[in-house]
Amino acid sequence: MKHLTLTALAAASMTLCATARAHHPTLPTVEVVESRLTPNSGLGLDEENGTGSRLGLTARETPASVSSMSSADMAERVLVRAQDAAVRMPGVSEAPSPGNGGTSLSARGFSGHNSVAQMVDGTRLVVAVGTITYPFSTWPLESVQVLRGPASVLYGDGAIGAAVNYVTKQPRFDRFEGEAYASAGSWDTVRGGVGVRGPINDMVAYSLYADAQKSNGYRADSGYQRQNISGAVAVRPNRDLKVTLLVDAGHNDDARYFGTPLRNGKLDDSLKRLSFNVDDALVKYNDRVWRVKVDYQAAPGVRVRNESYYMTSKRHWRNAESYTLNPTGTLINRDSYLEILHDQQQVGNRLDVTLDGQIAGLKNRFVAGVEWYRTKLFLTNNSPYTGNSVIDPYNFVPGTFAGANPSRTLPLRRAELESTAVFAENMLDLAPHWKLVAGLRRDRMALDNHELRTGVRAAKDYTPVTGRAGLVWNLDPAVSLYAQYGTATDPLSGALALPNGSPSFDLTKGKQLEFGAKGGIAALRGEWSAAVYKIEKNNLLSRDPDNPAVALQIGQQSSTGIELAFAAEPVRGWTIDANLAALRARYDDFNEVVGGVPVSRAGNTPTGVPERTANIWTGYRFVPGWQAAIGARYVGERQANTANTANLPAYTAIDASLAWTASPKLGLTLSVKNLADRDYALSGSAGVRWLLADPRSVQLTARTTF
Repeated sequence: MKHLTLTALAAASMTLCATARAHHPTLPTVEVVESRLTPNSGLGLDEENGTGSRLGLTARETPASVSSMSSADMAERVLVRAQDAAVRMPGVSEAPSPGNGGTSLSARGFSGHNSVAQMVDGTRLVVAVGTITYPFSTWPLESVQVLRGPASVLYGDGAIGAAVNYVTKQPRFDRFEGEAYASAGSWDTVRGGVGVRGPINDMVAYSLYADAQKSNGYRADSGYQRQNISGAVAVRPNRDLKVTLLVDAGHNDDARYFGTPLRNGKLDDSLKRLSFNVDDALVKYNDRVWRVKVDYQAAPGVRVRNESYYMTSKRHWRNAESYTLNPTGTLINRDSYLEILHDQQQVGNRLDVTLDGQIAGLKNRFVAGVEWYRTKLFLTNNSPYTGNSVIDPYNFVPGTFAGANPSRTLPLRRAELESTAVFAENMLDLAPHWKLVAGLRRDRMALDNHELRTGVRAAKDYTPVTGRAGLVWNLDPAVSLYAQYGTATDPLSGALALPNGSPSFDLTKGKQLEFGAKGGIAALRGEWSAAVYKIEKNNLLSRDPDNPAVALQIGQQSSTGIELAFAAEPVRGWTIDANLAALRARYDDFNEVVGGVPVSRAGNTPTGVPERTANIWTGYRFVPGWQAAIGARYVGERQANTANTANLPAYTAIDASLAWTASPKLGLTLSVKNLADRDYALSGSAGVRWLLADPRSVQLTARTTF
C-alpha cells in the first residue's frame, strides 16, 4: 500500500474495466433510474437507511433522527475526508486531534470516539485507547449515514451521542460503471482516484476503487501522503443467494502539526504558519479489513444474512506534542515527547435472520441475531513521556526526538476484549398509518488487561442491556410524526482500557427521549425534518466530596436540544440544503479535584461540545453546463476545561465552487475552502495552544466517467 502510485492504480482498474466490457455484451440492457436526480435537493426520507435499523426501513419510517449524504452530494461539495461529510449533518461537529487522524466527532452534547461510534458498512470499528483512524477518504463511499442519539441497541457500547456509518460502493450486476478524478491545489496538493464496478457474467460482479493523496501542507509539519483501496467480488449463483468478498485498506502518513502556541491567549500572526515538531516526527496508520458477506433468501419472507470479518490496525506516533511560549515570549518550551505504537486485531461475525409475516392479521417484520467479536491490542509507549527542549521559533532548529532524552519506549499493555451479543428488532403495523418499532440487545463483554511493566493483570465483565421503542404516525402521505425512548452505554475510557485503571467501575449508562417529525413539500420539491430530545448520561466518575482521593461512579451529564433540517429545489436548477442544531449540555453532578480539594462542576458545559451548529449549501445552475455554489458551516463556542474558564471561540467557515460540465462524461470543478481566509481553532488548549484549520485553499478537480 505504501508505494501505490496513481499510475499503477489506473492500470489495474483499466485492466478490470477491459475485462468487464469484454463480458458485458452477453448481458441484457437494464435501465436504472437514480432515486435522487439532483444532489443536495432532498434528505432521502424515502430511501432505505440501514444505519437507523436492521429492518430495511426508510428514513421516514424510522422513529429516530437519521441523515445521509450521497456520493453525488460529496462530489458536488468536493469533500475529501470521510468525516467531512459527517460534520455537514445536523448536530455533528468535529473534535479532532493529530493523534486520531482528525476522526473524532461530537454529537448531541457528547464528544469523542467513546460516545460517537463509527462503522464501515455497519461493521463496528472498536476503539482501542480513544482512537479510530479509518476510513480516510470519501472516494470509495456510496454514502455517509448518521443515526443521532443512542445507538447501542444496534452497535453496542460507545454510541450514546450518535453512530456514523461509511457505506462503500458495492459490485453491480445490472451495468458497468467507470469513473476517475484528478485534482491539484494549494500547497502542492495532488489527489487522484479511479473506480470501476460491474458484471463479469450473470453470476459474478466486482468493484474496485482506489485513490491516493499527497500534500506539502500549509505548515512544515502539515504534509501528508495517503493511499486507499476498496475492492469486492460478488458471486450470485442464483437469485436467492449472494456471497461477497470485500477488502478495504488504507495507509496514511499523516500531518505532524500539533498546534500553534498562543501569545497571552491570542493568536500571533507571526507564528500561525510555523510548526515546531522534531525532525523525525511521524504519525502513521495502516489499516486492513477483510470481510465475507452472505445474503440468502431462504424462503418467502425469510432472509438470512451473515458477515465475517478480520481487521488489523497498526499505528505509530513519535512527536513533541506540546508547545508554549516562555514568560518572555521569545522562546518556545517543547515537552510531551510521546512515542506510541498500537498493534490491534479484530475478528468477528454477525448473523441475523429476518422474518416477514403477520401477527393477529397485522403486517410484521422481525429480525434477530447474534454478534461476536474479539479485539486484541498490544500497546507500546514511552510513558511517563519525559523530555523537553527550548527552541527559537524564528530561527527554528527542529532537533530529533532522541535529542530531548525522552523516556524509553517499552511494551506497556496487552489487552483483549471479547464480546457476544444477542439482538432483536421488530416492526408492527398497528394500523394503516401507525408503526411500532422496538429493539433490544444484550451484550456480554469480557475485558482482560495485562500491564506488562508491573505484571498486574485485571479482568472485568460487563453485561449491559440496551433497547429502544418508537412509534411512527403517518399523519398524511407527506408528513410523519414519531416518538422514541432509547438507552445506551459508553465505556469510561477507551474500549480496551480499564476505566480509571481499575476493574471496579462499570460502563456509563444513557437514556434518551425524542420526538420528531419528517415531511415533504411538493411545491418546493423538498423535504424537512425536526427533532427535540433529552439525553441523560449516568455513572460518570466523580470525586467524593469528603475524600478527594476516592473516585465514585455517581456523576451525571445531560443535554437537551433541537435539530432542524431542510433540503429542496425551489426552482429548477437551484438547490438548497440547510440544517441547524441547538442544545443545552451540562454537568449535572460532577466533582473534580483541584489542588487536592473536590470542586463541583455542576451546571457547567462539558468540554469540547458546541451548543450551536449550522450548515448551509446552495447551488445554482445559471446556464446549461455551469453551476455556482456556496456554503457555510458554523460551530459555536466550545469550553476547553470543566471549570468553563477558557473556551475555543465560535467560527464560520465558508466554501464555494464553480463547476463546468464540459461533456456528459467530463466535469471540472474549481473549489475554494475557507473562502474568507479566517483563522479559527478546530481544537486545542484554550489560552495556550490552538490546532488551527487551514487558511484559504484552492483546488481544481477533473472528474470523468467511462
